[in-house]
Amino acid sequence: MKLALFSGLAVITTAIFTPALSQEAGITAPYETDCQTLGATMNQQTANWSYADFEDGGWRTLASKKCFFEAGGSIVSWLSAHIDTASPAEVRTLRYHAARVFAMTGRHQVAMIHLSHARDSDQAENAAQDWNSYIDAFSAWLRRDVDDLGNAVHELEKQAVDEDGYKPNLSAALRFVVCYDQPYASIETNPACIPDIETAPSNPDETDIPAPPTSILTVEDLRGEAQ
Repeated sequence: MKLALFSGLAVITTAIFTPALSQEAGITAPYETDCQTLGATMNQQTANWSYADFEDGGWRTLASKKCFFEAGGSIVSWLSAHIDTASPAEVRTLRYHAARVFAMTGRHQVAMIHLSHARDSDQAENAAQDWNSYIDAFSAWLRRDVDDLGNAVHELEKQAVDEDGYKPNLSAALRFVVCYDQPYASIETNPACIPDIETAPSNPDETDIPAPPTSILTVEDLRGEAQ
């Protein structure tokens, strides 16, 4: 497992320090922000950061300055430095965040490598929160696979509503549907990508019945456009 993780990180390290073929759909930092220097400084410190500190104030500090590429690089550095001590949950969480920040820059291939390691191999069959289906939705969007995106959304719709009246990660996954043709930066930040869905049941006895999404654009719409 550790060898596989190291091999994956080696591939990613090579990829992130190679100029992307296209970053037209990504976000870059303001000109006055020296992201390269900030990223290099962060990478020198990652070995000394605990997971909690790095998750709270490490890569997020770079991302808050729109240094998304460097934020992803710092995650790779932290994982490399803590390859023998990081828990599966910590690796999974950081891989997911790495996919997000690299997708923000348009580096979809690198994002997909991270997502392939972000699934929860121990997720129960009827888990209250279907994390893996959300990861599948994200991956399907990156691969431009409408059918797989639809299947992932369908799995998320099977979830029971939580105590707040929502189905975990369903709204987040539907952002990929509503703004399918938009860059990932829009999916993360544009309010127009938030789906209009009602998940709270009108009848308390119907908590296990999936509520149909009422998003502006549906998976069926996307499938029709692909034909």
